[in-house]
Amino acid sequence: MISGAVRALERLADWLLIGLFLAIFALVLAQVVCRYVLNDPLVWSEELARLVFVWVAMLGWSLGSRRRSHIAITVFADRLPRAPRLVLAIFVQAAIIAFSGLLVAHGLDLTQRNLDLPMVTLELSYAVVYAVVPLGAAMVALYALAEIHDLVAELRFAGAGERAP
Repeated sequence: MISGAVRALERLADWLLIGLFLAIFALVLAQVVCRYVLNDPLVWSEELARLVFVWVAMLGWSLGSRRRSHIAITVFADRLPRAPRLVLAIFVQAAIIAFSGLLVAHGLDLTQRNLDLPMVTLELSYAVVYAVVPLGAAMVALYALAEIHDLVAELRFAGAGERAP
């Protein structure tokens, strides 16, 4: 159940990131063509490309967290026996959840504070930029919860002297 929901969220985020990358490419290409070929720049495209880039960065952070592709220093953990290593991994995931919770809270506050602040060239609120902070952090927290679920299952097998399936 948990892994299916996490996989579905991951797939949705993958497709969203692909769409956002294509949007950035199209926006920058349109800006270059309009500016240098048509000599009539799009005044809004740069601001929209920056907004989309912020969304790509935050959603990319969440997927990087799920796929364990961020840098980790494991010298100490690698020297531990299996069970203590799994307990340490659970503690690390719990710390990630705590940090993500702070980001969700502060991100919601930033989003709320910027609801009435309009962007310069777009008829959008700056809240659109900040809304991805709590969204990305909530995704990281969900992925960490799923990781804890997997680690606890593995720890149970380690305690029983068996390997997890």
